[in-house]
Amino acid sequence: MGNKLKVGDVMTPSPLAVKEGDLATKVRALFRRTGYKGIPVVNEEEIVTGIISLGDMLQITSTRSNLTAEGIMGPVLVFLVPDEPLIEAIKKMLGARVDRAVVVASQNTMKLVGLLSQHDAIEAFQDAQAAERVVVKDFMTAEVVTCSPKEPVIKVWNKMMAGDFWGIPVVNKKVIGMVTGGDILAAGYARIRRENEKDLSKRTPAVEKVMRTPAITIPPEATLKNAMELMVAKSIGRLPVAEKGKLLGIIDREDVLNKLLEVLDGEV
Repeated sequence: MGNKLKVGDVMTPSPLAVKEGDLATKVRALFRRTGYKGIPVVNEEEIVTGIISLGDMLQITSTRSNLTAEGIMGPVLVFLVPDEPLIEAIKKMLGARVDRAVVVASQNTMKLVGLLSQHDAIEAFQDAQAAERVVVKDFMTAEVVTCSPKEPVIKVWNKMMAGDFWGIPVVNKKVIGMVTGGDILAAGYARIRRENEKDLSKRTPAVEKVMRTPAITIPPEATLKNAMELMVAKSIGRLPVAEKGKLLGIIDREDVLNKLLEVLDGEV
């Protein structure tokens, strides 16, 4: 049944978007409030003209806040339509390495009608029986970037930007928590600007002030289905793999979806 799902069955309709003329200050506030990593840009007719990523915003210094969304946005890498098979949509998203894809009414009109996220895709397939045949240790990443609870927030933020991931396990011999880019943004400690970074590192607090505890982890013998269910239930994109508190690896939504496609392909 899952193989028959269409994008329109699971997408988020009428998603958050900004207009071309919206100021960078408004866009910045939306990133901080939502924790999103990408927001579509539309014109007055709701036609998609681009997308603003968090990376785009990080290139804007605070002295250039008079810029508009049109001046910041980049091209949309993946366009989907509601009638497109969900499996094919997931493949496109993974190929382009985007966690959210813009859904338009048609390639002719390019009118924004929805947004499909990796979270949506995982939720749609979390009951797939094939996902019970694979265990987490078989597809986890064993080498994990971590941080200590005493590290400055700005240092951890820079690790995330350099590694192109959105969450880091906090380790003090054992996994004690998780810190995400969303946590740092929401707390107001990651200035979306590039200047005075050395000065910021002196004034930002330690990770322990913003991290989430206790850590939500998954054992190495858990199944892919278990991982999908936990990601959906907790609305999280990265799961440390741990046994008796010891960090063994990590999985993220891309890992889960890549493995899911592999096991579903084995069914047909």
